[in-house]
Amino acid sequence: MPRRTWIGLLCFWPGLAQIWTGQEVLGLLLASLFAATLNLAMIARWIWIEAFPPGWVNFLALSAVLAWGAGFCYTVWWVWLCHPERHRREIERLFQESLEAYLQGRWNESRKRVERILAMDDTDADALMQLGSIHVRTRRHDLARRAFRQCLEQEGGAKWKWEVERELARLDRS
Repeated sequence: MPRRTWIGLLCFWPGLAQIWTGQEVLGLLLASLFAATLNLAMIARWIWIEAFPPGWVNFLALSAVLAWGAGFCYTVWWVWLCHPERHRREIERLFQESLEAYLQGRWNESRKRVERILAMDDTDADALMQLGSIHVRTRRHDLARRAFRQCLEQEGGAKWKWEVERELARLDRS
């Protein structure tokens, strides 16, 4: 089953899909908001009935429903319109253009294309590796180290482990 489908299924619990895709802060905020409103609504309706004024029970229940609806709608919107898989063809084109510019020594042009890729998919290990290589060529060693370390942190970064470690060691020597 494609990753995009799994994320779509996770949208039924607010915040879970965001946490799964690396948007931990947003996911925790959505999950906390939903859990807090749901818990308060259940407490007000079934446990401490006399602790809340009569209108608050319905307000808290409506808040829980709205929090769930907002989380659900945001996740569905993100999965179908903003997910990196939707932009895969554009990412591949930009990556090829970036490689061509890199091989021709047009570092700035190559960097701009890689940054556009990372704006669409900040977990693209190949783009992070390319960005690190560009920064090495332009003598921006701190930025190169950061890009290489980010590359290793990604799922696809394992294939670049040897190259990244070699580049990091070379950067540390200089």
